[in-house]
Amino acid sequence: MNKKNTEAAPAIPLVKAAFVTPFRIAMENNGVDTDQYFKKFHLPLSDLVDPETLVPEKPFWRLINQVAIAEMIPDFGMQVAQVKPWYSNESLQPLLHDKQSLKALLNTFCDIASSQSNVSDFNIHIDDEVCWFENLGQLQVSNDIQMELYRVTSMIELVQLAAGKNWKPAVVQLMMDGNKVAGKNRILDGCELVFSQKQTAIAFPAGLLDATISAAPARSPSTSSGSHETHALNNIEDKSELVNALREVIKLYITEDDLSIEVIADIAGQSTRSLQRLMKKYNISYNNLLNEARQQYAIEKLNEPASKITDIAYQLGYNDAAHFTRAFKRWTGMSPSKYRSGQ
Repeated sequence: MNKKNTEAAPAIPLVKAAFVTPFRIAMENNGVDTDQYFKKFHLPLSDLVDPETLVPEKPFWRLINQVAIAEMIPDFGMQVAQVKPWYSNESLQPLLHDKQSLKALLNTFCDIASSQSNVSDFNIHIDDEVCWFENLGQLQVSNDIQMELYRVTSMIELVQLAAGKNWKPAVVQLMMDGNKVAGKNRILDGCELVFSQKQTAIAFPAGLLDATISAAPARSPSTSSGSHETHALNNIEDKSELVNALREVIKLYITEDDLSIEVIADIAGQSTRSLQRLMKKYNISYNNLLNEARQQYAIEKLNEPASKITDIAYQLGYNDAAHFTRAFKRWTGMSPSKYRSGQ
């Protein structure tokens, strides 16, 4: 019913910040030091208030597998999915709230999934009265076990809105190789598992597509109609192109101590050489992008009356206000104090 996107994969995988929260909660539920792991994988330590903020996705793929192994939580991916199912996600839920049948829900989800993560690609198709709900996205890390458990659990939870909370698919196709972790996972217990497939997929009777959503996702009262949906659908598409994606990543980390190109490349899921080649192809300078982000941050802070110029300088990594003032003059032609006063 939906066809696989044949366009080239984005250079930098991005995801909405709304999907970050379940990772933190699942870690906290297991007594895991979230800041330690977030720092290790170059993830934002502070809570992201705006669920529409874009964050680099590949570090989360690394994080989820590492936590499962190091903390001995074999079903960690499943736990993350169950903390906040996709249909209750702050960014995705408003787009699914009015769907009355499973068919409408899954069709809509497949259409809008790429607006939540620019490497997401979902599809449903019917084969001999069996409906397959598939994830066609490419693997971002090797030995992707926990993220696949997260993904397939989330897919099952969507179908359960119509089939009931205890429903399980008869057959589950997994991209991972055969292993004990998947076979002993309670969300997949009793399912026929088929490993080493080209996609993650779950099977259910095609007739279930006409079933009514018994627990339809309700629209959040704080969500205004129209504007949120347009923003959610266009945000990642507009910013997936390399230069804009780099701007998003640098902006997110602009107050971090180390903003070398090596660190940004790792966050973006690229080798430093690969990122440098891409930037050369687009004729862009990393230092120019970095200064552009610093200027944007400085202007935003200067427009806040309570922000002190000295604090802004330190937040941006300058040793003192004088160095920051000289940089700001290069960017804008005026000092921070004159900019703030409107002169």
